[in-house]
Amino acid sequence: MNSDVAGREERALSFQQLATEIHKYYGLEHVDRGSETVVVVFSHAPRPALRQYEFRYDCLYVTDKKLFYYLHNPGRQALLLQRFIDQAGYKTAIFLGLSKGGVGSLLWSSLIFRRDAQFRVFCLAFSPQTLLYPFNDNLTSLPSYLSNLRIAEGNDRHRKNFETYGNLPEFVEGLLPPTMIVFSSKNSMDRVEAQRLAGESSVVLKPLEMEFHGSITPFVIDRRRSRSLKRLAAKLYADAERDIDLKAMLPPTQKQFLSDFDQRRLKCPSLNTLIDDFCGFEPLVEVDRWDFLRRWLPFARLY
Repeated sequence: MNSDVAGREERALSFQQLATEIHKYYGLEHVDRGSETVVVVFSHAPRPALRQYEFRYDCLYVTDKKLFYYLHNPGRQALLLQRFIDQAGYKTAIFLGLSKGGVGSLLWSSLIFRRDAQFRVFCLAFSPQTLLYPFNDNLTSLPSYLSNLRIAEGNDRHRKNFETYGNLPEFVEGLLPPTMIVFSSKNSMDRVEAQRLAGESSVVLKPLEMEFHGSITPFVIDRRRSRSLKRLAAKLYADAERDIDLKAMLPPTQKQFLSDFDQRRLKCPSLNTLIDDFCGFEPLVEVDRWDFLRRWLPFARLY
């Protein structure tokens, strides 16, 4: 049997074991591209995020079906995930998430990093919430946050999870892998939450001059094509009718949303290149983006 085929079969078996043992509140999908690197993508919604993005590496998509901000028994889940990454033979794991997914990427990468993992660990968190417990009035615009606090009032296990893991600056202090937090500097919620981790030596803060909470957006779309932006805006505003948190975070009109992505003001590489640069991989130069990349390259050499 071809060694590549055998390797993929072993990874598939390892993933099946992980999917069987992970708590029922979490959903998983695995895409094997034959890479030695895996990007663990934590979704902000109860469905996989960035599923259509063409990552250069293998991907493990994680969803929090209950929108508990990845705080439901994360210690055991991170241990299972670490075992899968080891068994799959990955040499690098990049934990990546937006908003609630940013909470997951910060917390779970820290839980694995503190156990002296046998693979390199990095974290990219986009507009994460960082203080979920005790009560944080900076997050009251998020209906799911208020819902979780109401649940905690009547459910001891839920309250214990939030008490134990919900204060990220305290829980992850000194125990984060190399981490970049990207956030929208004109969004007051994003700015305040990011600054809570400003004192961590392993953390780089990268503000973007935009208001929309979805700070990962300019890294995953082609902003040179107005049609692509308009399609994205239409989809987000349609999705917002079913996603109360998204509805709370979007500007009142699609016109205001589109104004956030002015290429002359907002300079960003692609998400693939951001990953390559930050993790120290050999970057692939993107046409028309080299001037943009030079703004980010210094951050890639910190670790």
